[in-house]
Amino acid sequence: MKKYWRCHVCSDVHYGVNPPELCPTCKVLNAFVEISSAEAEKICGIAETTMDEVEFCDAIERFTVGNKFQINPDKNRVKTLLEGIFQNEKNYGMKYCPCRLTTKKFEEDLKLVCPCNFRIHDTYKDKEDGECWCGLFIRR
Repeated sequence: MKKYWRCHVCSDVHYGVNPPELCPTCKVLNAFVEISSAEAEKICGIAETTMDEVEFCDAIERFTVGNKFQINPDKNRVKTLLEGIFQNEKNYGMKYCPCRLTTKKFEEDLKLVCPCNFRIHDTYKDKEDGECWCGLFIRR
């Protein structure tokens, strides 16, 4: 069963069956402690800075480095998708995929935060020119 974990050194939050052995943020070994979902939401919700569209684009571009997928070269489509992602963040507090409906159950909806685990979707895995659910990411 998945749980929430918080690094007691830097407060990085991890969601998974087990915590990471090494904190990816501060690089401290065995620093995670189990926390409640309410505490995790509070920690994640109190960030004083938000990621703007340019920073998010940079982050997803870095996400594609070394992978077999890239950001869709159709700039208009990407712009429309980013508008939807940021509208979802404004409305629901998370960058949910603009092409999918939330369930209003936090743990379930984490699967819909962009970038989602699109490599398991039929739109990606069953097509030679596969793409994520909304088309933000496509095979190289």
